[in-house]
Amino acid sequence: MKRNQWAAAGLAALLFFIGVAVGALGHRYFAASEVSAKTSDDFRHHYISEMRSRLNMTPEQVKELETILDETKAKYKAVRDSYRPEMMKIREDQINRVKSILTPAQVPGYEQLVAERERRAKEQEERDRQQERKQHTGAAAPTR
Repeated sequence: MKRNQWAAAGLAALLFFIGVAVGALGHRYFAASEVSAKTSDDFRHHYISEMRSRLNMTPEQVKELETILDETKAKYKAVRDSYRPEMMKIREDQINRVKSILTPAQVPGYEQLVAERERRAKEQEERDRQQERKQHTGAAAPTR
């Protein structure tokens, strides 16, 4: 009976370690298949590659997919551009309302804080634009 208990314990330990190994390999596979796109172009390239390989798309289908993605991107941009003025008005309203609750001594500090945030946002936008330009000019076209 003692021998059967040791065999069962050994089998349980072996099963546990096999489970750990399978879990680690599964996590590694999942982590490798995650999209780590930094820009919309990275995401687009990954999306097209995945569609091409997983659905076995023909070159004609890939070309049509690219057209669909281009048109969709243009529509998104048009919507963003149309609501941007209203968003800026809402933002200005927020700034004015915050100023109205501040003391006169606090207003210059708040204006400086707003200016710093605007500067950081513009710098980030410029970095994003430069990265996008670099990818458009430096990246080779995806193979089909």
